[in-house]
Amino acid sequence: MSDHMPVLGLETLTSLDLRIQAVQRIAAGQWWNFRRVISPFSRLWLILDGRATVRQEGQRFDLRSGILHLVPAFTEHDCFCRRYFDHYHLHFTARLPAGIDLFSLIRCDAQLPAPPQALAWFQRLDAIYPDRKLPCFDPFREEYQEFPARMEQTRRDAPPAQWLEAQGLLRLLVAPYLASASGLEGVHARVTQRFLAVQVYIHEHMHEPIALSHLAHVAGLNPTYFSDRFNELVGVRPLAYLARRRMERAQYLLATTPAAVKEIAYAVGLPDPAHFSRMFSRLCGHSPSEYRDTHGSRPSA
Repeated sequence: MSDHMPVLGLETLTSLDLRIQAVQRIAAGQWWNFRRVISPFSRLWLILDGRATVRQEGQRFDLRSGILHLVPAFTEHDCFCRRYFDHYHLHFTARLPAGIDLFSLIRCDAQLPAPPQALAWFQRLDAIYPDRKLPCFDPFREEYQEFPARMEQTRRDAPPAQWLEAQGLLRLLVAPYLASASGLEGVHARVTQRFLAVQVYIHEHMHEPIALSHLAHVAGLNPTYFSDRFNELVGVRPLAYLARRRMERAQYLLATTPAAVKEIAYAVGLPDPAHFSRMFSRLCGHSPSEYRDTHGSRPSA
């Protein structure tokens, strides 16, 4: 496999659903210092001036002028500024058919040189969506945590021509990350089109019991061979992959809805709330309640 092979087919990418959650310019100072941040949205920063640092996936990155930096959805990260940091930020989702997050399928560079037109693109997106601003910049404050659910409820899209323009600009910003992709690696790893069908099946049937035999049938393979091949290509066994996808869905629901933990457990195919909570704590590092207290919406009464 080439280090820079195309990893997703054109047919799949034409169905990519891109949505802008927030876009604005921020001049940060020493207050921009946050640890263990996890968002259900991807973040793209265009650094204009000053310096800051972000740690993600075991790496430390220097944020400086002329850089585009990507933090994919559900990626835990630390970020801090020692003095001054002027940047545009963009919160967005990039979902393939059946809701699969684009960046869960590819391993790409976190940092790239910003295209010469990047500032103009961000400024234009800011002009198209002047109302899509974060209520504050501290991801642990209540108003920030409630922002995703409130945005979903009050979203007003731009007129058709401006919406189409915004889609084009966002695709221009995302495209260099696809060009840098070295394969489908990491937790989600290198996935062939056959295994992409398995991922679609997982997304569509996540609320149901799913056995290894079900996934092997979707792939058209013997269960033992399927499990071995999936582990070879993806880096984890199929049921471990399924567990991770379930927990990511649970994180999204905890962050964006007021559904009770028991309801979320059912929604991700784990009807025993105690088992769900143990799995969530093991894979996400927090209990569901702790995660919601830090990142999510208030539960319904």
